[in-house]
Amino acid sequence: MTAAAVCWLALVSACSGPGPARPTASATSPRVASPDASRVSPLAAPAVAAARRSPSAKPASPGPAPAYCRAGGTRLWANLAACDWPGPTNTGPVLSQCPGGRLTSNAGSLGRTIVISSDNTVISCENITGMIDIQAQNVTIKNSIVTSNSGETGDNANGTADIKVDDGASATIDQVTINGDDGVHACIWHQGTKLTVDAVNCYGINDGIFSWADSSYSSTTGDDFVIKNSYFHGFTTATANGHEDGYQTEGASAGVIEHNTYQMTTDADSAIAIWDSLKSSSDITVSDNLITGGGFAIYAEDYNPGDSGPGDPSAVGGFSTTQITFTGNAFSTYAAGCIGQYGVWFDRPTWSPYDGGPTDGWHRSGNRVLETGENVDNGNPHANGGLCQ
Repeated sequence: MTAAAVCWLALVSACSGPGPARPTASATSPRVASPDASRVSPLAAPAVAAARRSPSAKPASPGPAPAYCRAGGTRLWANLAACDWPGPTNTGPVLSQCPGGRLTSNAGSLGRTIVISSDNTVISCENITGMIDIQAQNVTIKNSIVTSNSGETGDNANGTADIKVDDGASATIDQVTINGDDGVHACIWHQGTKLTVDAVNCYGINDGIFSWADSSYSSTTGDDFVIKNSYFHGFTTATANGHEDGYQTEGASAGVIEHNTYQMTTDADSAIAIWDSLKSSSDITVSDNLITGGGFAIYAEDYNPGDSGPGDPSAVGGFSTTQITFTGNAFSTYAAGCIGQYGVWFDRPTWSPYDGGPTDGWHRSGNRVLETGENVDNGNPHANGGLCQ
């Protein structure tokens, strides 16, 4: 697992799937109809799943959770919604909120780009094929499916997304299933002014949500985001550089990542990766998430202008990673005994002065291993009789 140790790149590059400074959109295609809304099923508990929640509130549970929810393991992961975690049955569109209980078709090629250029546009109850490029403010996409494929693989797919929030734009993505079809970089590429994501089911991508710092446009691109009540799973190595991350940034501020499920494998890079190669990262709260997998599950690393690793410059004097707070997260051994292949937190005590972590140190409280109850606020967990990493 050497990716984070060596992946400080040029300003047009991202560690886990480098992206261009400003990815360009494909030619716009007209909106046409699509016949297939049959893949969506009504939610098992639509009243709960459809409830409007504040960024600081988790969904209300319909009743006492089964005992296996506290024990973790395979049964929990097969019944996420019953355990009050985001999963396949309580994210994505709620058909009861759509006319006739079905989605309207909006079809075209998977690789077309649908440009949204009018402020306050609302897209609701649609089954959409193609990539969406939001170039307006206060756009809402809700109770819909978006499926796309850029037709590119590897680095050629950098910066592509099912939904892109472009420079100067803002959006709310609410109760949407997003399928990258193993052919785009991210479910949502955020380089706008504000993003709110609620109850999204995201899969078939290399990075779930990427906050991108397009500093050539503004020093605040990719900032001001809320990601909540969403399910990230089924990642691919086919696009970008193959380092899979549930959430990633190379520089973002003012963010909330709350009550999501990150189901990564041990071949993935991380569930959460907060870096600073393009600008400083600050004031991001990661709380009440269910997380398994990754090489390390969590990165919050200062590596600008270097990370002080062997042969690398010190991080002192460049951008910084500060006030990144991890509170009340549940880490599961479902993917590995160490949570990730190596551990929960990427930490290198020999890399002075920040030890491979945030510039101002770790801010951790109430984080635990679900299956064992071990508190991991002060370091990585134990597994098989030894300390992970």
